[in-house]
Amino acid sequence: MKPVDALLFASLLSALFVLAFSAQADAQSQPQDEGFRFFGFVKHDMYYDSRTMVAARQGQFSLYPAPVLNNEAGNDRNDVPQFHMLAIQSRLGVESPSFEAFGAQARGFVEGAFFGNIESDINGFRLRHAFVELNWDGRHKLLMGQYWHPMFAVNAVPGVVAFNTGAPFKPFSRNPQIRYTFSPGSTEFIAAAMSQIDFVSQGGTYPLRRSGIPNLHGQIRQHFGSFVAGAGIDFKALRPDILSGEEYVYSLAGTTFGTYASGYTRVMAQVTYGQNLFDHLMLGGIGLNQPDPENTLNYSLINISTGAAWMDVSHGNRFRGGLFAGYTQNFGADEAFTGGTALPAYRGTDIETVWRIAPRAEWNSGPVRLSLEAEISAAAYGSPDNEGVVRNAEDVTNFRLLFASWFFF
Repeated sequence: MKPVDALLFASLLSALFVLAFSAQADAQSQPQDEGFRFFGFVKHDMYYDSRTMVAARQGQFSLYPAPVLNNEAGNDRNDVPQFHMLAIQSRLGVESPSFEAFGAQARGFVEGAFFGNIESDINGFRLRHAFVELNWDGRHKLLMGQYWHPMFAVNAVPGVVAFNTGAPFKPFSRNPQIRYTFSPGSTEFIAAAMSQIDFVSQGGTYPLRRSGIPNLHGQIRQHFGSFVAGAGIDFKALRPDILSGEEYVYSLAGTTFGTYASGYTRVMAQVTYGQNLFDHLMLGGIGLNQPDPENTLNYSLINISTGAAWMDVSHGNRFRGGLFAGYTQNFGADEAFTGGTALPAYRGTDIETVWRIAPRAEWNSGPVRLSLEAEISAAAYGSPDNEGVVRNAEDVTNFRLLFASWFFF
């Protein structure tokens, strides 16, 4: 951790302890038997890859195998085994007790990890979640702060050992947001308006901010005893500052998911299809159509569509086994486009499909967990046509063996 990060983190913890002590001492506003809950875990990862991966933080957050990259001798530079050990996924958090505010039960939640914000900031402490939630009798909830994007679907999260949590098959994004949840019974209705910060579109946070329209999402979830199902639709408007800087691009995405939990058995699945899912760490994004390179006023921005599906099955308690399988495909654009250098490349420009199979085993003893996961993943690389559809693709495959140790507190 950098000295500035360490100082800020120590100051944060000191302030939280003072707040916790003050809250405990104030019997009028807080019962004596409740207090701030500190939680987290220490996690150490050790992994081996049979080839280079497209990944973040020195391979910790892996997406798919890197393409064939031949050197002058005709040898694939990415066909090189990798080995690494990291503890940057370790996490710290604090949750407040409930206080009465505006006729509701109010709580605060802050959580961070040592993943860093950018590659050069690895080991740096960064914010994951930070929000205030107001809860009126469980029927009406208002969340304000940074939390999972509703497309992440917290009711269906695969139990993989890898830090990627199922990306690029499962939408993965945390966003500053205002979210309202209405629960009249076994049904939940969710409406959210969001910005971007760590998980951004092509060009960073600016294209969404410049549009003047937040990322909007609506979702419904239904509880059927041991089964939970849900579906949501997402709308995003971007206005990148390129060429004339006047063009908007509007994107839609939809997802549906389900979870069955009975005893020690869990079965989860999710299907997502949408335009411009770059900010969810999935394939796709936006492309540029500029018929006349000399005319910067005559251009349009084109959505690249992506479909993805995954399933995760697990069983056990002290000893637990599981299997994850995922598949995603780049469906290209709805019309031809020219490409161009005014926009950053969208994710998976030359990828047709990605698939992954990952069996795992976990042993739990008290606060300690030992996990072993074997991950086989393949990306089919080829040549995109003028609609972004990849042709003549061939699989490039990686085998990852991951061992992780956890201590929860």
